[in-house]
Amino acid sequence: MNESLFMGKVTAAMTHEIKNVLAIIRESAGLAQDLLAMAGDSGFAHKEKFLRVMDKIDKQVERGAEIVTRLNTFAHVPDHEIRREDLSSVLDEMLILSHKLSRLSGVNFTVGKGSTSVVLEADPMKTRMTIYRLLEFLTPLVGKGSEIQLKAMKNSHGLPSLGLIIKTASLENFCIDGILADPEWNSLEMEFGSENAAIEPSPERDSFVIHFV
Repeated sequence: MNESLFMGKVTAAMTHEIKNVLAIIRESAGLAQDLLAMAGDSGFAHKEKFLRVMDKIDKQVERGAEIVTRLNTFAHVPDHEIRREDLSSVLDEMLILSHKLSRLSGVNFTVGKGSTSVVLEADPMKTRMTIYRLLEFLTPLVGKGSEIQLKAMKNSHGLPSLGLIIKTASLENFCIDGILADPEWNSLEMEFGSENAAIEPSPERDSFVIHFV
């Protein structure tokens, strides 16, 4: 068993345990709300505040369950060397997994919905590493308050590709040529080439396209 497969199996097992913890918290919060409802207006001075806290707990448990579900899916990625999957679904997954990167950088990541399904047959781990790596590279360069939209596409040959459209908070101060002049850009292109992907910048549209080759 290689290291990635081992990490995936352990992570998948732990996500099931975390789900059990979240389920107990949700059930306990629900029971507390039921008991409060049964008590009626018996003079509990902090009823409204208590209900707001319970509602907040419920929403955070729901959010935690979504994160754990995505993490569980991600943990099974090393199970496959090559896999056919819908690229839009991969992008939805990456939005969850890269949430901290988005929050810390102040750059919003969104997924643009395409009209047709784009199926990608590739190494699922390398696909996700490629997407995350480019987001990691771009976020400090596009500026806080900007948006990077990810969209599943097909290139002129009908092959799957990924578009990243940059919408900056201050267009007058942004130029994609500045990104291409960054010392790390050339090494990034070489890194992507080693992962069977190619980056095509489009300066006139403030966008990048990743071609999976």
